Amino acid sequence: MTTYRSNKGVPIDFDSLVSSSSKHSTALGNMRVNAQGDVLGPNGTVVQKNEDRVRAYYKNNPRSSTASASLKGEAPTQKLQPDSPAPAEVKTAKTAKENARTAPPVVEPEEFDAPAEPISYREVTLPNGDIEMVPVYKQDE
Repeated sequence: MTTYRSNKGVPIDFDSLVSSSSKHSTALGNMRVNAQGDVLGPNGTVVQKNEDRVRAYYKNNPRSSTASASLKGEAPTQKLQPDSPAPAEVKTAKTAKENARTAPPVVEPEEFDAPAEPISYREVTLPNGDIEMVPVYKQDE
């Protein structure tokens, strides 16, 4: 059992405070409520019950919602059915050979002119102050 001292030197025994607490005893702090959250008036009488206080808060603040929403979106209302049953494809080695034989020929792309090696590089200052090296491919006249 440990006793602590407050900033003003008053001894506080938290173990005895916790063990003696009941739902009707005054809670620690400066809100003047009991352990159930009921607002207390003079001499510890209940002025406003916690449930009434919470209902008034949610009535006056409509943006604080208690409704639950799904992150997944709307649940489907009916089971989806395919429009028409798709015929099952039988994949065997024989059908793979036939598909390869009857497939249209593969057209190779034409060669394209790859950019030549740059003649030199020049420095370009960007608006943010950086310097970038830009390749030069043909001689400027």
